[in-house]
Amino acid sequence: MEPELEKQEVRQGVEDRKPHIDAAIVRIMKVRCALDHDNIVAEVTKQLQSRFLPDPVVIKQRIEALIKREFLELDKDDQKL
Repeated sequence: MEPELEKQEVRQGVEDRKPHIDAAIVRIMKVRCALDHDNIVAEVTKQLQSRFLPDPVVIKQRIEALIKREFLELDKDDQKL
């Protein structure tokens, strides 16, 4: 049963990090205005590395969530921005 408890703690830890990742993405995009996906991931990782090392897959999910909630938007001409 202990491994299951550890899994729940890890999942909760990841859930607790989502607001930190969202905040970092929004801060970066307020300053930069337009960045491609790879540069956003690099900047977020750089900004959060003192606290924890964020997973690039989670960063991508958080970017998509921010786009859905209309905090960010894709460039109309270049969908990579």
